[in-house]
Amino acid sequence: MANHPFIEIVNDRENNLKNVSVTIPKNKLTVFTGVSGSGKSSIVFDTIAQEAGRQWNSTYSSFVRTFLPHYKRPDADDIQNLSTAIIIDQNPLGGNARSTLGTITDINPFLRLLFSRFAHPHYGDGSNAYSFNDPSGMCPKCQGIGRSYVF
Repeated sequence: MANHPFIEIVNDRENNLKNVSVTIPKNKLTVFTGVSGSGKSSIVFDTIAQEAGRQWNSTYSSFVRTFLPHYKRPDADDIQNLSTAIIIDQNPLGGNARSTLGTITDINPFLRLLFSRFAHPHYGDGSNAYSFNDPSGMCPKCQGIGRSYVF
């Protein structure tokens, strides 16, 4: 599955789509453009993101799945070669000094878990050692903000 160069969607009927089939190259930056109502969001969010989330959640136990968001199966005949997806919503980004791509996309907990299993922290221990919001994981010089202020 990982060796296939394309994501294939067959007869997508989400929202206003009428049996749209599309082949999307993998490992490339793909941009969906078009007039309002042409189905861009239906393909990206309601088909690809829904199915990627559904497949990701299916890797967890039944007990864990009760605590995860529910993703419905998209209304399409077939979706092939889909990889894990990180979806950044269309809403304007807000935040504060501690907001990062990792916090906005909610990937930080996965990265902290990965690092806690395969790396050795300079400070602290466990997955919190990789959290810039936790005193045991934040940089002692900048306190996790990425900039040092001298008063």
